[in-house]
Amino acid sequence: MEATFHPVRWALIGALAIPIFLALAFLVAKAAGQDALAHYAIRSVRCILGMELVGLLLLATVGILYEQRAQKHDHELYRAPGKLVDIGGYRLHLDCWGRGPTVVLEYGHQGAYLDWHRVQPQIAEFARVCVYDRGGYGWSDRSPKPRIPSVMAKELNDLLHAAGEGPPYILVGHSFGGLNALMFAQEFPDEVAGVVLVDASLPQIMSRMRWQERIRLRLMQAAIPFGLPRWRGWCGGTAPEQLRGLKQAISCNSSLYENYHRERSSFPESAAEIQSITSIGSVPLIVIARDPSSENNSAHEPEWNRLQQERVKLSWNSEFVIAEGSGHDVPLDKPDVITAAVKKLIPTRVSPPVSQPLP
Repeated sequence: MEATFHPVRWALIGALAIPIFLALAFLVAKAAGQDALAHYAIRSVRCILGMELVGLLLLATVGILYEQRAQKHDHELYRAPGKLVDIGGYRLHLDCWGRGPTVVLEYGHQGAYLDWHRVQPQIAEFARVCVYDRGGYGWSDRSPKPRIPSVMAKELNDLLHAAGEGPPYILVGHSFGGLNALMFAQEFPDEVAGVVLVDASLPQIMSRMRWQERIRLRLMQAAIPFGLPRWRGWCGGTAPEQLRGLKQAISCNSSLYENYHRERSSFPESAAEIQSITSIGSVPLIVIARDPSSENNSAHEPEWNRLQQERVKLSWNSEFVIAEGSGHDVPLDKPDVITAAVKKLIPTRVSPPVSQPLP
């Protein structure tokens, strides 16, 4: 109810309604032969439109200055927690904690590095855990390459090697990130110790982007330089209080929404790539699915759950787990389930070379 009476909404309604009302008054007066009244009405329309244009330019200028100052403040306050690694003309951000087998966390479409803030410290207690930003996300540079799993898996492999993070890796992918983890296991099986798919996206339901979604992303991309999304809390507003400033710093970025658009537009091609994967052989696989009985989930949950269970057939060494009480955001709702899955994979496949002493 509060949003209904927001002053910005009423200002926009007034800015449109008043000129329209005067224009209608002009037409009525003209039709009635009241030339003097019609002349007054059309002059009023021109005057009000002129005032609104000046006001709009003034607000745009203030918004630009506000956004530029805020971005400068963000740049000074929120530095990349990890390191920026060049992988051939552009850099990707990688942040690793702990010691031991290397676990790589990959977030979903329109996700963020912070999606793993509850999982990363848990895994760091017994392994080396790395979170990275895909090209165009977070602190990473924009990638010039297509936003499809085969390309992003290759970029991740290049990043890990360039950063000195040696295989074998345990790949943990949430939502769309699960497709990239699966593709990584397909392309580099000798470098993978295991895969954990966390309520990963299903290629069967990855539809083409609707025009409403396309317009929304483009409008956000256009509005960010003028400060409106930051002022209204449209970027970073859903993050926990202690992380809201950081989330806003990495989300209020016009180029980020351009990257969302590129990645989302490629869903049909991404889905086709994943559907071509019929097996990852002996690579251990744990499939974690959201709770189909969660009150936040819809009527299509039984089908979603069935298709998630079908994924265990991708490997002969696999397991299916339901994150009880969790919706799609398993890394935030049930981080312990993910941590337990990673622990299961470490003793079976990851061990130091025989020539090296045990830690």
